[in-house]
Amino acid sequence: MPAPVPVWCYCDAMMSAARRTLTGLLLTGVALASFGALGCASERGALATEPVAPVASPAPTSSGERAAASELAGWSDRRLAAQLVFCSVPAANPLAGRRFAKMGVGGIVILGGGARGSIGRDLAAVLRAAPHGVKPFIAGDEEGGQVQRLRYVIYPLPSARVQGGWSTWKTRTTAEEYGARLRRLHLSVVFGPVADLDVPGRYMSSLDRCFSRNPKVVGSHVVAWVKGLRAARVLATAKHWPGHGWATDTHTDAARVPSLSVLRREDMVPFEQAFAAGVPLVMVGHLRSKGLTGDETPASLSRRALNYLRERAGEETVIVTDSLSMAATTKAVGLKLPAAAVRALRAGADLALFASGGPKPVIDAVTAAIRSGRIPRAKAEAKALRILELKREVGLAPSYEP
Repeated sequence: MPAPVPVWCYCDAMMSAARRTLTGLLLTGVALASFGALGCASERGALATEPVAPVASPAPTSSGERAAASELAGWSDRRLAAQLVFCSVPAANPLAGRRFAKMGVGGIVILGGGARGSIGRDLAAVLRAAPHGVKPFIAGDEEGGQVQRLRYVIYPLPSARVQGGWSTWKTRTTAEEYGARLRRLHLSVVFGPVADLDVPGRYMSSLDRCFSRNPKVVGSHVVAWVKGLRAARVLATAKHWPGHGWATDTHTDAARVPSLSVLRREDMVPFEQAFAAGVPLVMVGHLRSKGLTGDETPASLSRRALNYLRERAGEETVIVTDSLSMAATTKAVGLKLPAAAVRALRAGADLALFASGGPKPVIDAVTAAIRSGRIPRAKAEAKALRILELKREVGLAPSYEP
């Protein structure tokens, strides 16, 4: 596996040339796209209701910018589509991911129990199968407590509720130590920490998956996990935006959370702290909220919600859906998985995640959407460039040619 980049930096003053290139390219992609221009708000955090005309960025001038601009020009629509897909493998059979890696998928998440001590060797083989030097993210749900795929390969972590009573220093050092062990097993992404509020009697609370009911306490532990994993060169994912605390189980049906005005005061606070700390990924839940998503649309499929999230998270943050196999986006909306993936990507997600079946039908559907213009090529390239920039930071993709 290529050596990871030794320095992590998300602040604007120390932004790398590649990141500056990426930001310009993303803005250019938005300007070229035929739909979904980011809304504009009169004040930071106000939900946009009227789109504004996009402003084109200047043409690339430096050799690095020209190399970045031409990087995806030779990619086929299918290769581009595959990079926007995040599929799954069972923990007991990670070698199943070799076939998916050969397809060029953007990521593979490990699900279920039964992971064995050989998983590190197996995942190394999965990464070697990837074509063109661009490897998939390997992700795990490593929250602790009841949701920890590799508890018996590494060691069990306490639940988030227990961690919420720790000092943030202890949380951060735990995250760094655990992240280092994940890295040795070739995991590059953690789908965590959970930034949801602990609301008694609700689904997330019933599984002890939340740090606290207090938004600022939640945010402090979320930031500790983000920083601890970053020190281990593992990418954290704040989830499940806009906040799953009040929701029922989205695995089984549609779920609703409070209105935007309430979310902004409470549930979104930990996510705002995570964005300020430079969290590299954010996972969007299948959650309906008055004033944010519309009555019948979950956030994961809502252009309005995802435009709002993009404004808050910034241009560089990679937006991944919660699993689109869940009933809140299939049964409740009347969509099959491939159609849900296309809809999520059109709405503004960068990665369409799902937990059932192989990736071919989804890749087929996304490819067709790019070819037809339903997902404009410029939009798809902007998403892929965000993904590739994170992959470069963890050694999963080659650097720009000077």
